[in-house]
Amino acid sequence: MIESQNVTESDHAGQGILLTGATGFIGAHLLRRLLESTTTRIHCLARGATAAAVAGRLQTTQSRYRLGLLDPGRIVAVPGDLAMPALGLTTDRFGELARQVSTVVHAGAQVNLLQPSRMLEAANVVGTREILRLAEAGGATVAYLSTSEVFGPADGAVDEDTVPVGPLQPVSGYGQTKRAGELLALRARDDGRPVRVLRLDRVAGDSRTGACQPDGDDFWLLVRSALTTGVLPDTTVNLTPVDFAAEAVLALATATGGPGPVAHICHPRPIRMGDVAAALGGTGRPVRVTSVDEWAATLRQLGERPYCDPLVRLLPLIAERVLGGRPRFQAPRTTTALDRLGLRYPPVDGPLLALYVRHLRSTGFLPASDPDDQTMSIDLRG
Repeated sequence: MIESQNVTESDHAGQGILLTGATGFIGAHLLRRLLESTTTRIHCLARGATAAAVAGRLQTTQSRYRLGLLDPGRIVAVPGDLAMPALGLTTDRFGELARQVSTVVHAGAQVNLLQPSRMLEAANVVGTREILRLAEAGGATVAYLSTSEVFGPADGAVDEDTVPVGPLQPVSGYGQTKRAGELLALRARDDGRPVRVLRLDRVAGDSRTGACQPDGDDFWLLVRSALTTGVLPDTTVNLTPVDFAAEAVLALATATGGPGPVAHICHPRPIRMGDVAAALGGTGRPVRVTSVDEWAATLRQLGERPYCDPLVRLLPLIAERVLGGRPRFQAPRTTTALDRLGLRYPPVDGPLLALYVRHLRSTGFLPASDPDDQTMSIDLRG
């Protein structure tokens, strides 16, 4: 059974690791990578009434993404809540946890691309402030996971030196609150505290198993829509496999002589939608690639049909986020740092896309092959 309050000698010495967000997609892979690459105790803060409930959520997430069983001797389940004062902990437990850890990996966030910022602020902004307060109390280093969504499309090209303070806010409430949280982390860094910000661009499935997290992911919603519309736009998209992203985050978080206070994790070789269309061929539903203008016109025509699924009319909004909702993400210093660490982005190519499609069909997110069935409803909740 995963422990809740047991304190080891190494915990007293403050050598533990605090991980938030371990019940999420990237967080689950960070937990697996921490178990593989360290020998210390990992404290996982997550929502749950009891430590046993948190432990159950942690294992359920590992199983969902085909990551195997957790080592109960290495994990301390910490019931808490990023949206609550002191992370939902008592004053004594907050102080105890601060003394037990020397590293904080803050991957936790409330992710919802449709909710306004006021509904996400508690977890994403106030929660970050409390994480920084806990780290300061114990003198721990902080790796703060951010996102390319802290920038809006009007920000143009951005690199590791670009601070997200432009006059135009990100499109989504999620991006707005992640921007506010990142600015807190950068301010703490400016005050001399050991904080590193790691911005991730679009993260895709595991390159080994194909396990994806399509729920709420605008790219996979767009891909699924192609099986109804029959078309994809002739453009490119960057996808970074989640297992590599987790490895890069942890390597860069502790690297000396690394990219500086901010790192960008973004696959340097984008894929073309034609490769995605080819991977969808196994579903028995032909998908062709058209110009962006013709594709947009097709969406408008479908949306005007009287019996069209009304959610199809939201596809242009999804497309705007996929095609134009992010800045041009550049990572010159990060790429150099990864090269020095011997880390190379795995290829995202036809075989990997086919692996992703097989996984998404096995979960029911994409339909099984049935060329005679031309109906499919699009549920934006995933």
